[in-house]
Amino acid sequence: MISATGIIIPVAWDENGNPQAFAISTYDEIEYLIDGRNEAGQELMRMDQQKIHINGRLGPTVNSRRLITVIRYERD
Repeated sequence: MISATGIIIPVAWDENGNPQAFAISTYDEIEYLIDGRNEAGQELMRMDQQKIHINGRLGPTVNSRRLITVIRYERD
């Protein structure tokens, strides 16, 4: 398990400029790619630019960012 606090940011876009992937950017400049395959991850993908505290499990590295499966989150 890992805990992190930061801002939700888009990190990938489709050809029309719509965000397709999101990460949490922490205050020590680490970005964790949000796994959107569960409900918590999908909810966070709709909270662009929100300050969030998350608890989750780290997964593999994808495009130089560690994937995080969010178990729980709170708006900060």
